[in-house]
Amino acid sequence: MILLINLLLLIVSTSCFVYRDEIIVSSKQIEYILNDDQNPYSPLVQCHFIPSDYYECESVEDIPENETRSCQKKNGRRFGGEKYNEVEHTSILCRIYDGIECKGNRSFLIDNVPCIKYSSHYFISTLLYSIFLGLFAVDRYSLGHIGIAVGKMITLGGLGLWWIIDIILLIFGKLMPQDDSNWIIQH
Repeated sequence: MILLINLLLLIVSTSCFVYRDEIIVSSKQIEYILNDDQNPYSPLVQCHFIPSDYYECESVEDIPENETRSCQKKNGRRFGGEKYNEVEHTSILCRIYDGIECKGNRSFLIDNVPCIKYSSHYFISTLLYSIFLGLFAVDRYSLGHIGIAVGKMITLGGLGLWWIIDIILLIFGKLMPQDDSNWIIQH
């Protein structure tokens, strides 16, 4: 009798807990999931949420000067600044790489990008040039101030006075690269 009850319980328990291996979804539901931009259950991510490794953006320097989103002050283009409140901000246009699937517009704007450009100007190198080779105007040449560098070189650093003034100007951030780029801090 106990054997019969156990056998009956075994049959009932296996028939009650049968799981289906496949989920049946209609093609209309699939189309809704894939194409609806507002559907949170879509397998595709909105293009503007994709990490920056999967898209390329234009450079701040490449924005035409007459566009409203270019880095401009009243007297022309303005890049960089020493303090945060001196730095202008703009928006740049980004485009998702080919082969990356996402939902929405593949080109989008990223706002609040600082108008900073970098070139090959290292602060430490320029300071060392100014200290050790400032009499020969190597610091001014490296910053791109060619006209002033010729005058400084001919006068041997203004008989040492110009040499000392340039070191002080560098330390206090008043002597910057000619192309308005910011310093690269680390080597």
